[in-house]
Parts: sequence; structure tokens; C-alpha cells
Amino acid sequence: MSLAPAIASAACSASVTAPVFTVALKEPPVNYRLNLDTASLSQIAGENGMAGLKDETAFGLTVGRYDLEVTVETDSMRSGSGYCAQLRSAHVEIGLKQLDVIVDRRFAAGSCERQAVLDHESRHVAVFREAVRYYFPAIRRALVATSLPPSVHVDDRGAARALYLAPITDSLKPIFAAINGRARDGNARLDSPESYAAVFTRCTHW
Repeated sequence: MSLAPAIASAACSASVTAPVFTVALKEPPVNYRLNLDTASLSQIAGENGMAGLKDETAFGLTVGRYDLEVTVETDSMRSGSGYCAQLRSAHVEIGLKQLDVIVDRRFAAGSCERQAVLDHESRHVAVFREAVRYYFPAIRRALVATSLPPSVHVDDRGAARALYLAPITDSLKPIFAAINGRARDGNARLDSPESYAAVFTRCTHW
């Protein structure tokens, strides 16, 4: 059963042109949420597996979530009962789909406490942004290096896109995991007793 696609693929490979690969970085602005109470922050911290700032009470949180989107376009022509298709382009968008900074509403605007928490959370924001930028060049290298058939024989055009999408996505998954790991490690280093102590020594009305 695998011979027919291979033969058809070879038959239409003469017209194959090099696909175009593009990569874009998602960098959304920070979404500041300053109207939640202590209980809400504790709930969000628990849902995201985060430690609190003091005695398990979260005074501030940064929630970052990454996203990887791959879009492929193919060209195709009739070949027997199906289609002979080749990859025209592949576009990757990688980066943050969510970046929320949350500060307990008990701290008034302009207060020392709110600013101290915001300053700490801004360091977490920097960690989330740095992690994806660090691996961004590797995304294009992996995309270009992905082993792809020059052409495929399929029953419908949608199947052709799926055949190219799968190996590209698989090649990028380890980098996506590395981005998440780098951010996780960087944030863990920030959430140290020494870091928290530096926050609390700045102000007196916690």
C-alpha cells in the first residue's frame, strides 16, 4: 500500500520549488490585574502551582503561558484519483499568549507595597520574555532542518497539509519544552527567600 504514494511523489517532484519558511515572535503587552483580593490570588497561585510571597499568601503573581502555532500552505495538482502536493510555505508563531501581572488590591495605587510587588513581578515578566527570545533562533534552524518529503500523493488537499504539519510540529516540540523549562527555572530562582526578604524590607505596611 505504500508503493503508490511513493511512485506518485517521485512523478511530480520535478516541479518542486523550495518552500518559504518564516518565524514570528509573539510578545503581547502585560495585562495588569489590580482588582483581585487575597483569596483570589491564593486560588490562582494554587491553580498554577506557584509559591506564595509570604507564609503561603500571594501578594503578587505573574502568569505566563506560551503558545506555538504552525501554519502550512501547499500547492497541488490532480494526479490520477487524488492530488500531487508539495509544501509552498510554513509559518511559525512562537511566544506568549498570556502574560498577566496580578497584585493584591489591598495595596493602594502609589503605595510603597504595590510598587515593591510590581517591581518583583516585572522581573518575572523579564524571565518569561527572555526564555522565548533565547530559543528563538533555534526555532528557525529546526524548521529549516526538518526532514520533509518533496511531494506527497493524497486523496484530498487537507491531507497534504496534515502530512507536512505533523513533522514540522514534532521538530519544534523539544524547543517549546526547553522554553518552558528555562522560564520555570528562572522564575524559581527569583522566588527565593532572599528575593522575598528584599521585597519586604522595602516597605512597612504589609
